[in-house]
Amino acid sequence: MRLLVSLVFLLGCAADSPQPNAVTRPGVLAEIEATRDLDGRLVGATDGPTLVIVFASWCPHCKDELVELDSIRSHHVRMLGVNYRGHEEYDHRGNSIAVRAFADRTPWLRVVPIDDAVFTALGSPAQIPTMYIFDRSGALVETYDRRARKPPSRAELAAALARLGA
Repeated sequence: MRLLVSLVFLLGCAADSPQPNAVTRPGVLAEIEATRDLDGRLVGATDGPTLVIVFASWCPHCKDELVELDSIRSHHVRMLGVNYRGHEEYDHRGNSIAVRAFADRTPWLRVVPIDDAVFTALGSPAQIPTMYIFDRSGALVETYDRRARKPPSRAELAAALARLGA
């Protein structure tokens, strides 16, 4: 009986914990497109694929991954850097001033602050960076979540975008 109770407890805890590659809510790209970027401009729709990276200004893994993204900028893909306040301000590591400085150092990445609703629609990624690739129709085609797989290399990103015609 004790074993059964322990098993039920463990299964219950597993169900409550975030799962790698949590399914994003359909239409999440449209929700991001309906928000404003760091400069107050509406993100708006695009007719091509979109790569979204959830990042924080202080995150060393994010900075490493941005080097890879910078190397594939010649592909015809829109890149959005999504900044969630909960990640940014984790343990008092960052703030809005740090995000602005980050955006100034990375002018090719359009920075989009998101609220709780959009963060939840993205599956509430617990680890950063987490990357999403959306096709021309806004459908999610690839997720790179550090809990489940290592961040993609330049070659992996290029191949994923090539499959989308980018």
